[in-house]
Amino acid sequence: KSLSALLVVAALGLLALHVLPDGFVPQPHAAAKASGSNVELSAALGAAAALAAALPAQASYNWVGPLTGSEICNTKPFVWLIYPLCDPVFLVSPIYLFPITLIVFGSLVTVINLLIPATQPDEDLR
Repeated sequence: KSLSALLVVAALGLLALHVLPDGFVPQPHAAAKASGSNVELSAALGAAAALAAALPAQASYNWVGPLTGSEICNTKPFVWLIYPLCDPVFLVSPIYLFPITLIVFGSLVTVINLLIPATQPDEDLR
């Protein structure tokens, strides 16, 4: 709810920026603005895209992890390591997603290197 209010305020600010005249001090990028460059618009669209990417993390969800509701999910020092197993919405967080992705892709590359002999380094080049 608060994120949608933030999007509305950002849209109103962008509208006011383009509709209202410039303030008392002339802007240094007035020449670029006159030539048809929409720097503010592209910056606002980038910010809106970043906010739109954050919307699914705050949306209501019905995900259930394998350890949801168990006692281990209430043990504070240990639960910080296994939060994605207790509540899968933490998989959206880069703090938890990056190590998981690193482990998965690292193990995949290791298995491929072990199974396919052509991926081994040439011993003559050492």
